[in-house]
Amino acid sequence: MKKRIAVVVLLVVILATSLFAFAGCKKTDYVIGIMENSEHFSSDMVYKGFRETLTKLMSGAGKTYKIVYRKSGGDKEADIAASEKSNVENLVSKKGANIILALSQSSADSVLANASKTPMVFAQAAIADRNLQKEDLRIQVEKQVEVMKLIAPDAKLGILYCKPADAKNKTKADINMEMQIELAREIIGAENLVEVGYDKQEEMTHDGHVRIELNKMKKDGVGCVFIPVDNTLASIAFGPKVHERGNTNIYTSSNGIEAREVANMPIVCGDINMNEFCGVATYAVDYYAMGVQAAQEVFDILTGKNENKQVEIKTDFAKGKYVVNQKVIDQLKKENKGWDIPQAVRDLVA
Repeated sequence: MKKRIAVVVLLVVILATSLFAFAGCKKTDYVIGIMENSEHFSSDMVYKGFRETLTKLMSGAGKTYKIVYRKSGGDKEADIAASEKSNVENLVSKKGANIILALSQSSADSVLANASKTPMVFAQAAIADRNLQKEDLRIQVEKQVEVMKLIAPDAKLGILYCKPADAKNKTKADINMEMQIELAREIIGAENLVEVGYDKQEEMTHDGHVRIELNKMKKDGVGCVFIPVDNTLASIAFGPKVHERGNTNIYTSSNGIEAREVANMPIVCGDINMNEFCGVATYAVDYYAMGVQAAQEVFDILTGKNENKQVEIKTDFAKGKYVVNQKVIDQLKKENKGWDIPQAVRDLVA
């Protein structure tokens, strides 16, 4: 009797294990590869909008999907290209990606060069990875300076940035940052501008530079500071914050300086997501909305509603949005009694 019970129990265990294994091996309907050169605030929001929207679309259609993410490595163009090529081959040949979402120019170029038959949606996310012209950014910087003038109408305005590490071999990030600075300088006007570009030195961290330079600017009568798209500056200008995806801490301030040490004056950032770290308000492209659009494009291609194999979502800087950051505003109120964000800025958001 005991043997029979033991046999029955064993069979039940085997059957349950088999069913569990079968369920675990069930394939998803679609495998989606996501590629980018390096992580950015902007691509984070594209990724978030894409993931959340695609989940709703797939659920509504009764379909399942899996995302395989790949980031390229290397600092030199040749190394990046080799890494991107390897990533494409891995996604297509080994992971069986049905489509690839490219979040950087180099990733899109690599897909076209190495897997042109694989459907791709290219969402031009991070400014740092883009081949931009100065005029592409003009309307966005004009509106950012407009916000600065509303915040500090009777004061000087400032620009703070970290100079390129290699002036002779500038990256796309360096070039695009300089475009923003040139535009801001031109729009603000030299007579009303205090501009600080510091050199990164090993004996002083970025944290130290930002703290010192912002305090100097305030003493020089600057009422609002513009920080162009620069991930490092944004993260340390408002203390530590872990990267949203939870798999890295590249945006975390190593020294963890207090917000009050550096965020004691209004800052307008070149990007909405940077503004969440240290800005009081800004105008910029809504990258989450770009992710929503990318999800719809991917869904339509996979389900046969769109026969195009390559879709490029171009950034229209004229279709950005105004935002305010109440958390930083409240902190500034405590540090600078009597100060508040002007109602005219809030009216732009409404």
